[in-house]
Amino acid sequence: MADEPFIDPALGLPLVGHRSLTDRTGPVSICIPAHNEAETVAEVISDAHLAIEILGADGEVIVAASACTDDTADIARAAGARVVEAGKGKGNAIKAALSVATGSIVATVDGDFRYFGPEPIAATLIRPIATGTVDATIADLYWRPLYPQMWLYGFFAPLAGRIFPEMLPKVGTTPWSGQRAAVRSLWPTELPEEFTVDMTLNLAWNDAAARVRPVPVDDWVNPQRPKPELLRQEFDAIVAHGVTKGRLSSESIELLNSWFTETQHRMATYRPDGDDVAEFEQMLLREAINALLSWGGTA
Repeated sequence: MADEPFIDPALGLPLVGHRSLTDRTGPVSICIPAHNEAETVAEVISDAHLAIEILGADGEVIVAASACTDDTADIARAAGARVVEAGKGKGNAIKAALSVATGSIVATVDGDFRYFGPEPIAATLIRPIATGTVDATIADLYWRPLYPQMWLYGFFAPLAGRIFPEMLPKVGTTPWSGQRAAVRSLWPTELPEEFTVDMTLNLAWNDAAARVRPVPVDDWVNPQRPKPELLRQEFDAIVAHGVTKGRLSSESIELLNSWFTETQHRMATYRPDGDDVAEFEQMLLREAINALLSWGGTA
């Protein structure tokens, strides 16, 4: 057996005895996409202003009123936010907010997101960026209803782990989270109109080789609004990006479509009165990975 080559584990690692990071001292923009969020938007705005105060930064709070038919825009103005009108769709709302944002760091917090942690979530997300530790953060929401958790175990982790394995540790256990922040240069000018915007940002930040990190956060709640079409839309976005980046061949798409259908059928077998949640999630992960392995590689 040939001798294995020696690789210095510290090869290229610049060891220094002092802090080498640089604080980012520019202004911050907290953008709040909101569609008919009259009930919660004032609270979210108040938290955003408090986050800026806690950070000791100059900043602004922007509400993108997305095709609202209620008093969201008026309430937001009264609460001290800058309001921009946007077309229907979360992606359109984020694009509208970004078009007027002046901050060198930009965060997004959903207009229906209520947070109960020790400080506003925007402060927790922005701080590691402001200190120069990372370039972008994504809220790692420790609890979610079962369906999104099945989405993680049965769909996202196996698929992204096969196509973009380097992305998994960057996005954490809730890569669909709309609570995130990044330096301004990482926010693309072209974004999808609807809810695939968060997955598109994950892929864009991964392409940029940015220092993206999940940030554990505290108790929270927002209304549960099922989006059954979103799973398919995000699957299509990940696969299309895999083909564009040369991680997949176009011939793989048909096989992956079959895998996606099988995954949906496995997820639909869950019975809350008979299945243990943790065991079911592990079954989904195991079977989804095995199904991917059964048809070979991704090239």
